[in-house]
Order: sequence, then structure tokens, then C-alpha cells
Amino acid sequence: MKIDQIVKKTFVLMGKILDESIALKAGEDIRRAFVYRHARNIYQLGHDALFLLESSRLDSCPIIVRSMLESLFKLVAAVKEPQAAVQILISEVEDDLSRITKWLDPVACAPAISNLTQFTQRLRREHKITSSKKWTTLACAEAADLGEQYRGEYFHFSGHTHATTGGIILQEESFGAGQVLQVTLATLLSAVAHAVQVLPNESPQKCIDESTHILRQVIRIMENGEFRELNSGNFQ
Repeated sequence: MKIDQIVKKTFVLMGKILDESIALKAGEDIRRAFVYRHARNIYQLGHDALFLLESSRLDSCPIIVRSMLESLFKLVAAVKEPQAAVQILISEVEDDLSRITKWLDPVACAPAISNLTQFTQRLRREHKITSSKKWTTLACAEAADLGEQYRGEYFHFSGHTHATTGGIILQEESFGAGQVLQVTLATLLSAVAHAVQVLPNESPQKCIDESTHILRQVIRIMENGEFRELNSGNFQ
């Protein structure tokens, strides 16, 4: 397959999975809703990255791809560890609570503080969660067995996201359309293969097999150097 065919098949596959499970976003199954939302986030951000690539506007791409990777770490962690979804959600809300009480007016924010506190307490009670683990991005990546991706692609794109001087210089010297597209496709395909293990689907194994087949094509193109060639040109 050529690159444009791979891109089309990847997005069609993920779109099909999301269409079949859209009702889950408002469902009571926290794990399924969690996986659905992060799969959808990856899909939507992937479209944004693709639009920027086709418009020859690469500057914002590291920020988008980094967010895609964060969603992938959380999605895969939730697939591999059944309790991870609710634990990550609790950790995120408790972090928000900490920031609200530290930075904002506690009197003005009292209703929000009360609601969020009750929400986390209910989740802990209903799901028997006693852990106070901080689910950082690294913790999610490690739970997902994606530590290598965290230390590689995620680290690479984080410098520009945080506007560090080193990250900006790195982008000037080694960043390009090919790298963005390569990571975008790999993230989408990995999300597909894991999401269908939790989201209801008519033929999950078929989706896994198809995503694996497309990923092999991505690896072949990567090994052939076609993504590197895109780094010095425009993606159309």
C-alpha cells in the first residue's frame, strides 16, 4: 500500500469502531466510556494533524501528537488493567481539586470543590478504590507497557509543547511531516487494536488483524525511508 492508502484505511477503521460504540460515551460502564473517549480523542486529533500536514503547517503538530500519545497511554493502560480507568479518573479529579484549593478562592469555588469531592468519594466507594497512586503520564505509559514510546516519541514532542529552547531547536533540525505522520498512524493503529478489546464490536479480531496488517505496511514504509523523505518535503 502507498502512504495515502494507509492513511485512508487507518482513519476509516477507527471511524467504524467509534460509530459502532458511540452510545458508550454516556454509559454507566466507566471503563468502556473511558476507552471510547480516548479513542475518539486520538481519532479527532489525528484528523487535525492530517489537516495541518496537508496544509504544510507543521508548527502545531508536536502539541497535537503529544496529546494523542497521552490518550494512547491511558487507553492502553485501561485495557491492560481493568481498574486503571477509574483510578486514572480519580487521580485526575483529585489533582484538579488540589489545584483549585491551592490557586483559587475556596469560598467562590466551594460548590465545585464539594461536587468534585463527592464524585471522587463515590467512585472510590463504588469501585472499592483505596489506592492514592498518582497516575502521571509516565505511570500510564508504564502500565500500558509503552515506556519506550514515552522516552522516545513523547519526550521528543514534549520539548516543543513546553516551549523549551532545546525543543524548539530540535524541531528546527530534525522535525518533519514524515515523523508526524508516522507517529500519528502508529498511535491510531495501536488505539484500534486495544480499544476493540473493551468496546463492543461485531468482529473485534477482524479489526485487530486489519490494524496489524496496516501497521506492518507502516513499518515497511518506515524501513524503506519513505517517511524520512517526507521530512524534507510536504505531505499532500
